[in-house]
Amino acid sequence: MRSIFLLFFLYLTIGIEASELNFTCPDEQAHKLFERVQELAKVSPLDQAESGYAIVIQQAGRRSMDDLSLRLACKALATKTFRSKCSDYGYECPHPGSDLMEWPAQINHWIPTLKANVPALRSCPDAYIHEDPKLPIVRAIPVLSADIVNGRITGWVTLRVDIDESGNVTDARVDSSTSPRLNESALEAVRRFRYQATLRDSKYVASSNVSATVYFHYWHLAEAAGCLVGHE
Repeated sequence: MRSIFLLFFLYLTIGIEASELNFTCPDEQAHKLFERVQELAKVSPLDQAESGYAIVIQQAGRRSMDDLSLRLACKALATKTFRSKCSDYGYECPHPGSDLMEWPAQINHWIPTLKANVPALRSCPDAYIHEDPKLPIVRAIPVLSADIVNGRITGWVTLRVDIDESGNVTDARVDSSTSPRLNESALEAVRRFRYQATLRDSKYVASSNVSATVYFHYWHLAEAAGCLVGHE
């Protein structure tokens, strides 16, 4: 009982700090939507989860504070559809035993087809379905400046990075951005990404001009403002 009281007191204290910054913390509905996305991730087969994802996408698309749940739902529905219904929609299925790391580029190519065949995905921003062709094994969370938090700036930054033989990022540059004010934070974060080393002809090699994306969600801003939240 005492621990519950202390947690509640902490929540109130954090809420007061956030309110002093005039920042609205994610509300009960936002938390429920986030929990619902996590529940749907465990539901199989896709037919039993598809309607649930559609509802989450519809509800989350109406409010800026639910953009994290929107991205997770869009990404999960698109990926599960690609894996389970690829032949139905006329694109090549991943071959049995294929490395999951090979799939994102294929999913990106078929985003228009996925949106045409899955009504729930039509309201999803392409960036929320898109996967970087080479996925990092360590993804750093961006450090948010007061300017980003106070300005309620969300969105994403796509970058191009060079990777050495060990999987470390040696150089990074912005390719496109929803807001220039996010660029420096995204650059700082992507430099801390780490990738699986690329093996070619029995030798580890460097990679250049690799696409990478850093997202800035409302919940990340809320946490920086002092709200009590949980996220990916």
